[in-house]
Amino acid sequence: MTEPDNFERRAAERVVELGNDERPIDLGTFAAMFDLFRVSARVVGDLESEVHRPLGLSIAGFRVLFTVWIFDSLEVREIARLSGVSRAAVSGVVTTLEKEGLARRKRDHDDGRLVSVSATSAGVEMLRTAYRAQNTREGKLFAALSPAELDQFTGLLRKILNAE
Repeated sequence: MTEPDNFERRAAERVVELGNDERPIDLGTFAAMFDLFRVSARVVGDLESEVHRPLGLSIAGFRVLFTVWIFDSLEVREIARLSGVSRAAVSGVVTTLEKEGLARRKRDHDDGRLVSVSATSAGVEMLRTAYRAQNTREGKLFAALSPAELDQFTGLLRKILNAE
């Protein structure tokens, strides 16, 4: 197992102070979450600066476009649930994607309150370009793992995602 770096060691020493005799800090879950947050921030930042921003997309824009593309058309609440972007943020992102000609909104003819979003042909083309670049970057980011380690890592992430 790889040893923690100085930042993580110092953080662990400090968070212990936040516990007490009745409820001590669990350093195992602290380390897992601390590293998960750091990896997540690093990967999202890397993808945004190396892939999405150069193409004129935000990471949220890419996530919304990708989610809509998977299902062809989705209501805003479903986009939010599946993409991890808040409903309010989805609305703003879709407005931006619409202005850029990458997505379109359509009101439900039976219930005008319901709005579905789909990618335009230009949006699909942008997604294709962005995802190909992202997948290349993903390969570089995960190059430190063997194929077996990558499978194990993916399995562990899915286990956490499926936990209630």
